[in-house]
Amino acid sequence: MAPLAPPEARPQGVASLAPPQARPQGLSIPASVAAANLAGAARAWAESPEWMDFLTPESPAFSHKMAERALMLRSWGGVLEGRRSVIDLGGGIGRFAMPCLDAGAVVHLVDADPRSLACAQRHAAGRPGRLSVWEADAACLPAELPHCEAAIAAELLCYVADPAAVLAALRSRLTPGSPLCFSVEARWGWALAVDAPVGQLPALFGDGLVHVPGDRFVRTYDETDVRALFADWELERLEPTHFVFGGPLQQVAGEVDEHELARWEQAARAHPVFGRLNRAWTGVARA
Repeated sequence: MAPLAPPEARPQGVASLAPPQARPQGLSIPASVAAANLAGAARAWAESPEWMDFLTPESPAFSHKMAERALMLRSWGGVLEGRRSVIDLGGGIGRFAMPCLDAGAVVHLVDADPRSLACAQRHAAGRPGRLSVWEADAACLPAELPHCEAAIAAELLCYVADPAAVLAALRSRLTPGSPLCFSVEARWGWALAVDAPVGQLPALFGDGLVHVPGDRFVRTYDETDVRALFADWELERLEPTHFVFGGPLQQVAGEVDEHELARWEQAARAHPVFGRLNRAWTGVARA
């Protein structure tokens, strides 16, 4: 899948969907706001553990999460292949750590949620690689965390208090030229998803920062936001990702496997309406 052309290469006269008052996405917000995600995760583990542990085939989210993982790995262009050491930042239960472990890599999984880390350790048992777990804030990495050859930040930079600080901390632990595979929530498709919280029109039409106290904080991005955040990185790849069943097409998609998902992804990107309603942005940046 070809990366998007930079904005200056686009046809002239195409208006941006971003509101003119949109706030730069590199700015920080109070850490107490972003902490809402930890509170939401704790409640979800207590009330719906079968949804949280989606690496278990019996989980109702298993098929969707595995199809999404395949789609995102494909969008990252295989840059993780052959990497001997990987940092999975905000990696949760290890959805992306597990394929790296299966390839024999050493994976350092960093997350602030201890229950997710424990779950990842269970899923890592018996795999060829080695998993080290670190309970830590993404912007304050442990001094003992070693330098690695690659990093993953899937669905992380949209949930932290200061994404620029997280990128700076991560960059200090990567060897020069190492790839960072990332994904963030895209504003327009995310807002149309069935699980988007109510009462968020001010955020949608304003700075894109969604805060539901005690439940979640989400920093939604448009393409300009992503490019600005990675301004001092080499942004090698940036693609819209629709997920089909995670965005505005979720209700009509039904069950699709990873091969069907890839076909519908291409169709959604090429569509004159749905093309700009991607649920997420996926990309690869070089340190």
